[in-house]
Amino acid sequence: MQIDKKILVVGATGFVGPALVEEFSNAGYSVICGVRNLASAARQLSFPNVEFMKVNLNEDLDPDVWLERLEEHEVDGVVNNVGIANSFGGQSLENVNVLAPLALFKAVQHYCQDNRSFRGKPHDIPVIQISTTGANWPDCDKYEYPRTKKQIDEVLVQTDGLRFIIVRPNIIYEPGRGHLLLEEIARLSIIAYIGGSDIQPIHCRELAIGIVRLMKNPSVANRSILQAVGPEVMTWEKVFKSVCNALGRKHCIFMRFPLLIGQLFTSISQKLPDNSLGNLGVLAKMDDQTIEMMTKGSTGDNSEWLKKTQLEPITLFNSYKKFGKSRDTYNKYIQDIREKITDYS
Repeated sequence: MQIDKKILVVGATGFVGPALVEEFSNAGYSVICGVRNLASAARQLSFPNVEFMKVNLNEDLDPDVWLERLEEHEVDGVVNNVGIANSFGGQSLENVNVLAPLALFKAVQHYCQDNRSFRGKPHDIPVIQISTTGANWPDCDKYEYPRTKKQIDEVLVQTDGLRFIIVRPNIIYEPGRGHLLLEEIARLSIIAYIGGSDIQPIHCRELAIGIVRLMKNPSVANRSILQAVGPEVMTWEKVFKSVCNALGRKHCIFMRFPLLIGQLFTSISQKLPDNSLGNLGVLAKMDDQTIEMMTKGSTGDNSEWLKKTQLEPITLFNSYKKFGKSRDTYNKYIQDIREKITDYS
């Protein structure tokens, strides 16, 4: 497969990042992974045509630093996947979610201008910003994560001469990966959950494949905001019941707990020794506000997302049904999604 374009993915590790890198690699791109820990990233991202760039979003706030990187690697597209929900680990929410991406976007703007002015050829590289549907909340300013995401989204919208697409995903899941291991939760006899508001979970592969398709043809959604939400409006109870049914676990007991109980459990977890926090996975990085955000409703209209990406939406039940049969069955299901083009015109 011929490699003719280089995509910089900032925030290439974690949960969504590896899926993005893998899908870009599968699609024939050369992927430059912007990461903090080079050795760890190399182990996690062992895909073809991948190289690594050391970045620190807590410190890289100078556009000139990013411009030098763009020029050195001759980047053809940028995906900003970095976003933290709180200041866990000494990182600044403002730096990571707003100021560093702002420096990157300014560098892209200068990079394109320099190509037009001095190299005599247009090179308007597209930027895809991964945001959150929480930026749609009327009261999003009460919560630091969606507030900062909305802030950098608005900067992009107001920036002239920059090709961008803002993608706002909902709750993201994928069988067998990440902290939200719904198949493991389904094994429990009693499943506890918090909140009864509507959400629209989106499969991580639908998000990643869709972003690759947008990067292939960014003009279809240039300077737009797409709601990357799943095809079904669900509550957390319905999410858990759907997964249990898909995996043949039909005798679970579902219990809804008050928000305060969840916040109390999280507060206690923060007082545990550091070596114990790692065993708690995502809970180790949560605070009261993050728990509260999980109970809030967040829905949207995915029609433009599907139209621009020409994707067939992945349903929660189908993905876990395939996953429960075998890994090969599940992988074939995802491969069919990759290959199928759906015309919504």
